[in-house]
Amino acid sequence: MARKRARILADAINARLEAGDPVQAPRREYTTERESLISEASEGRLKNGKLRLVDPKSCRMWTGHNRLYDLLTPASCGDLIRSIKAVGRQEMPAIVRPLRGEDFEYEVICGARRHFAVSHLREAEHRTDIEYLVDIRDISDEEAFRLSDLENREREDISDFERSRDYGRALTQYYNDNKALMAERLGVDRTWLSRYLRIGELPQVVLDAYGDVRDIGIRHAAEISPLLSSDRSAAVLAEAEHIARSRDEGQTMPAASVLKSLKAAAVGPRPKTTETVADAEGKALFTVERKARTVVLTVQRSGLRDKAALLAAIEEALD
Repeated sequence: MARKRARILADAINARLEAGDPVQAPRREYTTERESLISEASEGRLKNGKLRLVDPKSCRMWTGHNRLYDLLTPASCGDLIRSIKAVGRQEMPAIVRPLRGEDFEYEVICGARRHFAVSHLREAEHRTDIEYLVDIRDISDEEAFRLSDLENREREDISDFERSRDYGRALTQYYNDNKALMAERLGVDRTWLSRYLRIGELPQVVLDAYGDVRDIGIRHAAEISPLLSSDRSAAVLAEAEHIARSRDEGQTMPAASVLKSLKAAAVGPRPKTTETVADAEGKALFTVERKARTVVLTVQRSGLRDKAALLAAIEEALD
């Protein structure tokens, strides 16, 4: 009976393989894949044809992945780790594509946090019963980019900077720096896309000033970019470099304060609103208070003794 079930199972898998796209790999790879499918189906690890449970070590991140994997931590993925641990499995599959002739079997298109969470549970908490659920798709780089963007566009746990970096790379690699074409392919407004791309155009010294680049939002780039095109750009860059050095020395500054400091550098030192004008002997003649649309002169009594000198000083102050 068991032998009959195995034969039926093998025939079904053979039919599925032969019904797909023509296999270009050598016969040996076809046989290996067939035997692997039979084994996985027998063990209950093959789900719906394209879904598989795999060891996360068999997967690597796609170079075009829109998340900074190195910045993921057990704390930042805490909710996901606890959820998978409580349920006993990963419920939402990651999207991967197969690799040929590589040290890894799959490349992760979408699912970096899920990969990190499952890896953490298996390695740090020894939950080897939890495997990485993947949806295998054979897609091009451009298709992978659009799929990844579509899945992650509404997620709040991806920073504006990560999106910007991803869009900037894709703009050059897939769309020949044509923003209109890219916006059309993504189904978004060109202005919306430009706001994200602007973040990636900020110079490195500005990124260093923030410390964690994930703190740089659309609003920050929208306010900083015009400053870098003004005649005070050198002062803005100098302030960014000063803040970055302060971070290296252990000082911290929240993102809002960084933006405020850079904007202040663009304005420059504020002129004194009140000053005292004295005669040649150093005696006060009058004070000058400059307001939005007026100048107020307050004459000292001592200044009235030499009206000619007083009037000359007033004329010079007004000039």
